[in-house]
Amino acid sequence: MPTIAENLNYWKRYDWKDRGREWGGGYGTIENGWEHAILPRIGAFLPADHILELAPGYGAWTDFLRTRCKRMTLVDLAPNCIEHCRQRFGKRGMKYHVNDGRSLAMLNDDSIDFVFSVHSLVHADHDVMHGYIEQLATKMKPGAFGFIHHSNLGEFADEFETWPEKDLHWRGRDMTGEKFRTDCRESGLVCVYQEIIPWGSDRFIDAYSLFAKPRQGEKLEERIDRNAEYWPHVWRRIEVSERYTRPGSL
Repeated sequence: MPTIAENLNYWKRYDWKDRGREWGGGYGTIENGWEHAILPRIGAFLPADHILELAPGYGAWTDFLRTRCKRMTLVDLAPNCIEHCRQRFGKRGMKYHVNDGRSLAMLNDDSIDFVFSVHSLVHADHDVMHGYIEQLATKMKPGAFGFIHHSNLGEFADEFETWPEKDLHWRGRDMTGEKFRTDCRESGLVCVYQEIIPWGSDRFIDAYSLFAKPRQGEKLEERIDRNAEYWPHVWRRIEVSERYTRPGSL
């Protein structure tokens, strides 16, 4: 896994000609990704008063989230990403911060209602994820939720060097779903649902983790699934929706 400095250099030099919409390629379009993969997993927690998006890049998912909150804060390592989002989304109800790839010190404690990050923190190793979870435990309001897409590649640490495919898209090599759940417990958060999913093959190298900051006295349970049908299910939803699109004139 590249260092934070290497990540910064890469994303500063990355060709953002599609403004991050390329991350919707596996779904056909970014709209399909939102409607049929992301929204079904977070819709129950929206709208939210104050959303924090970690590592938004050029704002592909931000575009959908900002209409579902009163306030939104974007935090990214790359200054060019934050500047593009500032120009794209403006000032009203929006705040923008460049960080060092680790710190959330710019956020007020007990200020966040919903945390979101998809397709970005899969590049983070465990030390970075551990630090973010520790800080989110103080930045989230009691009763708040978060949804983070992260690497589970560390589950296969004893074997992935022997895999024929060597390009693992910079996934965090020591990050796992189990580590995420443990870090939540130790920080006072609860990973209420974790969906471990295959990505790029039939190997379960990614995870979607839904976590919460319990209210005082609230008891929340952990649930974990390994969903081999993640992609087939998303593609079936997309196929059905395309059958029901409004017909054009002959």
